[in-house]
Amino acid sequence: MRYRNAATRRPDPQDAARGEHGELLRLLLSVSLILLACLFAADRLAVWLAPHLPFAAEVQLAESLKLDRLAPTLGGGPGPQDAAIQQALQQHAGRITASLQLPPQMPIQLHYVAGDTVNAFATLGGHVFVFRGLLEKLRYEEELDAVLAHEIGHVAHRHMVRQLSRGVMTASVLGLIGVRSPALNQWLIGDVQQLQMLAYSREAEREADATAQLASQRLHGGNQGLVKLFETFTALQAERGVRAPAWLQSHPLPAERAEQARVAGQDAARLTPLSGALALGRAEP
Repeated sequence: MRYRNAATRRPDPQDAARGEHGELLRLLLSVSLILLACLFAADRLAVWLAPHLPFAAEVQLAESLKLDRLAPTLGGGPGPQDAAIQQALQQHAGRITASLQLPPQMPIQLHYVAGDTVNAFATLGGHVFVFRGLLEKLRYEEELDAVLAHEIGHVAHRHMVRQLSRGVMTASVLGLIGVRSPALNQWLIGDVQQLQMLAYSREAEREADATAQLASQRLHGGNQGLVKLFETFTALQAERGVRAPAWLQSHPLPAERAEQARVAGQDAARLTPLSGALALGRAEP
């Protein structure tokens, strides 16, 4: 009887490839799950830590995004009166920040936008933008101060950082360690020209309204300007046919906000018409 060694079975290349692919898929799945868990944890941590970031880091980020040059891109080139209007807005903002006793390391910079949009918004680094379309709807200094105080309230409460916490924190940390890239910051945060479209939560809007009430009471002795402002917004909504219920809107309804301002206290003094460069709207007799 002749003995022979058993023939060695050669592995099938297709079976080997399928095994390797399976291992790779399992590895990718495991890594993906770990990354998702880390991203979720980082997101929650960022939301909690964002308001505690030094405001200087937010200012640095705003500089890298060139937010001080945003106004012309939103409303066309500057006109001959724009500088005077912006200076007047900055003076109003200075009075408001003094009344609110904001720290000196939280500067507020006003920008006038020569556009028809009825809007004002605050963005990173204390930059506040006011559109001509909104100024044309305002008739009184108390209304204007209420608008500016509301937007400054968003800055003071760090609402923008809360909303953009992940991107802002990542970009800020990279900036602190010396990695500064406007392109990277724009990728992390989004298109800078869309920052004004950010919708704050209703709770954030109520916090900003409370700041506006505080400034109005300290500057004007009551909330008459704030009430008048929300009545103006209520009329604009009716004119445009806006009928969405409060729970579907990021902002509380203007009528609701006007009533809250009335309850908080309003004076009976006559309102002061806007004058000079800011008198874009026609004051009531």
